[in-house]
Amino acid sequence: MINNNYVPEWYETPFQHLNYTLVRNQIQLDILFDTVKAPFQFLESGADARVNFTQGFAIVQIAESKQWNLIQIHGLLLHEAVHIWQEVKLLMGENDPSVEFEAYSIQSISQDLFEMYEESESPYMVDCLH
Repeated sequence: MINNNYVPEWYETPFQHLNYTLVRNQIQLDILFDTVKAPFQFLESGADARVNFTQGFAIVQIAESKQWNLIQIHGLLLHEAVHIWQEVKLLMGENDPSVEFEAYSIQSISQDLFEMYEESESPYMVDCLH
């Protein structure tokens, strides 16, 4: 269950090429923009999770599902972390990063997303996830 007090915060990729955050619904998505409405709809493609890139920002979106366990949620968030890393790699002009550079970068981004997800859950649900 989503924590109604959760406000998305921006995190920064290693080497500061991109800012990213996590949203769980359209209201949280709209909060990120100065306008009343975001330039796209929450999970507009119908996927369970996705990342949108806009003007140097990455917005990770994940649907609410009572059927998923924490391992599945982390798998989805890790998948989106890889997409963020792929975008960072392009922005850096890095065609062939070292495997350790890539692994540590994805680890850092995914751990941030895991933390944001936990913050976005209601306190009751966080206890249930552990």
